[in-house]
Parts: sequence; structure tokens; C-alpha cells
Amino acid sequence: MRILKFSQKILLDRVVLRPIALFLNCIVRPAGIILKRNHDSTAANVKTIVIAKLVGMGSICRATPMIREIRHNYPDAKIVVLTSCKNRIIVERLNNIDNVLYIDDLSVISTALSSLRVLFTLWKLRVDLYFDLEVYSAYSTLLATLSLARNRYGYYRESTAFRLGLHTHLVYFNDNRNISYIYMMLAKACGAFSSDLRLDKPVILKDDVHKLQLFLKDASGNSNDKYIVINPNASELLEERKWPGDYFAELINVLSTGFNGTIYLIGSADEFAYNAGIYDKLDNSAKESTRNVAGKLPFGQVLSLIENAQCMLTNDSGLFHIALSLGTKTISLWGPGNRTHYADYEYVDQIALQNPDIYCSPCIYRVDKVPCRGNNKCMKSLHPVTVLNALLRVCSIPGSNFNMAPLERIYNEVNAEALNITMTSKRLRRIATTQ
Repeated sequence: MRILKFSQKILLDRVVLRPIALFLNCIVRPAGIILKRNHDSTAANVKTIVIAKLVGMGSICRATPMIREIRHNYPDAKIVVLTSCKNRIIVERLNNIDNVLYIDDLSVISTALSSLRVLFTLWKLRVDLYFDLEVYSAYSTLLATLSLARNRYGYYRESTAFRLGLHTHLVYFNDNRNISYIYMMLAKACGAFSSDLRLDKPVILKDDVHKLQLFLKDASGNSNDKYIVINPNASELLEERKWPGDYFAELINVLSTGFNGTIYLIGSADEFAYNAGIYDKLDNSAKESTRNVAGKLPFGQVLSLIENAQCMLTNDSGLFHIALSLGTKTISLWGPGNRTHYADYEYVDQIALQNPDIYCSPCIYRVDKVPCRGNNKCMKSLHPVTVLNALLRVCSIPGSNFNMAPLERIYNEVNAEALNITMTSKRLRRIATTQ
């Protein structure tokens, strides 16, 4: 079975599924006019609601205010979440959800088979309201359409004109607004709205807490030890969201000279090797106080680890949004993404760092491939000294005892690279600069 990379999924969506969606548009739009279906969305006429978010564990966390408000408006309706199998670990720990349907998107065959199973289930449920939280996906649009839901809510942009006849209700996706507010506006299309955008906290079991305490005691000798959590990873959605690994390593070297506690490097099992590469660059003294636990703890214990940390330093990632939902103090690092689109200054004590002087940042809401092609100047320009000072401020650690010279050196080394990128094609050669 050939495992699909995320880039291959995008290609299939654009090349194969989008033309199908356009063709289906020619059938669904006139059929809707002829059938004159009842689109009443009052509580008395709504028994089953589907909320589909296929990609992004963090996005599901950000949708919890919307789900909470839908539950409030439709207390007697059954709420079903449709997502990919990768998101099982977070969805099963959220409130206000009655059932979850999963798409196995590991390969083309598993995606096709699981999609058919999901559609048969949706037909049996007779869905009244279907909220498609994906923005650009033809696949998610086809699922919504083929569900035969009476009301299908989705987002539109100029590049998603294929959706116009397939969703019954479309809301403009304004990426200048906070993502939780954007999700809430989709709910508003059926009358459900609240200005309370606080994220729902995932359920952490007593057993999760107890076993984490045993782990912490074994790792540091003291279960009450103060610790900081660092997530140097970002999902396969966009590797350019990563702050340089060399920065993380040197920051930990400097931090360990004045922080009397443990530093935990977290991530998935697939990210253990990347964390290990950072760990290998640490000084011997820093290694003694640093633990690479990526993939070593069950998800419930990871939640408890994040919740009880003094603070968390992280790239833009799903774990960042989980930290917000848990109320953990965070320092987040931004480049290709937009901190104002995702960060919550109102509800959580956090610092979101982004360099406003990088011309092409943020970029991911306008392009399929980032202009820098991997040379993410937007992340490299976030100075390690600035990040360390933010970390010390959030964790209330005095900064006078730290020698910042190593951070200055590593910053200068990384940014001595050539920053011009040549992009070529058969008819075009142009120079793009990220300076």
C-alpha cells in the first residue's frame, strides 16, 4: 500500500477531484431548484448535525467554541464530527460531540473505501446541517454534497468557485480574522453565534495525571520538579514553519545554565529523530537536564505534561493550539502563518513572535508552494535572544545570569547564508528575495 504524502493529496485534489466537483455542480444546482428541498434550520427541524474538519488537530481545537454554541442552539440534535484517523487522539477527548466518523487517508484505496463507509453512514443519519470547515478542498466539498444533507455550510474564496452550487450556504473566508471567529461565523449562518471564543479543554483523566507523575519522578527524581516544554516540530502540512533546529539547541544550552529544572522536547513518534538531532547538539550539562519524550508518552499524558508546564515554547503547530486550550503559558514562533489569525491574546498568557519586516510573510494563505522553497527567512530572522527573553519573561526567570553571546553567534551563522532564491521554468526566470 503506497502511503500518500500531503503534497500528493493536494495534487490529487486539484487535478482529479476539482473537475469532478465542477461537473457535479452542473447536476446539483438545477436539482436543488427542481426538488425545492426544505432548508429550515430551526431546532425543531434539526435532528443530526455533522461538523467536518479533516486536516489539522489544532484546527479541531479551534472549532470547539463553534461546536459548543451549536450544541447550545440545538440541545436535542445529534452532533457528529467527521475527521481523519490522525485526529482520533484529540477528538475523543472533546465535549459536546455524540459521535465521530473517520476517514483513513493513508492511501488512495483506504481513502476511497473509508469515504464510501462514511457516506453510507451519513445517508442513514439523514443529516440536516453539515458544516464543512475545510476551505480549499474539493474532496471535502464532494463529501458534503454526497452526504445529501439538507443544509450544507462552507467557505468560499475566489479560487473555490467550484463550491458555488454544491454548498447551500457559503460564508466568505477572511484570513485576516481569528480562525475561531471564522468558524463561529459559519455557525452564524444558521443562527448560532457567541462572542465567547475560549477553547474547550480536552479531557485529561486522573490516570493520565497519575502516570505522568510517576514518569516525571523517574525522569528527574522529583515529580514536583519545575519544567519547560519545547515543541521544535511542525506537521507535514508545512515544514517551513519550523524555527531552525540549531537555534533550539543553542537556546537550550544557554537556558540550562540558569534554569533549575527539566526541559522536555515533545512531538510525535515520527518526530523523535528530529528532536534527537537537536539533543545531540546540546552541551553535556544541557543534556543532563533535557529529555526527548517525542512519541514516548500516551497522548493523555502529553496533555497533562503541557498543562502543568511552567510554559511551552513551540512552533506554529497543533500542539500550540492544545497548549492554548489547556491554558498553558506559551511562546509561539510564526513565519509563513499569521499570528493574528491563530493566536489568542485575550484568553491565554502568551507571546506570539513574528518578524513584520519579512516581505513575503505570511504567505501560506495565498500560495500552494511558499516563495522561499524552504529557505524560511521569516523563521530564521526570529532572533534566539528575543525568543529567550520572551521565555524568561513568561516563566518569570531572572535573565541577568544568562550569557547571550552564543545566541548572537548562532544567529549570525545561520543568517550568513545566501537569501536569494532563483525560481525557473521553461519560459520564466526570476529572482525572488525574502530580504
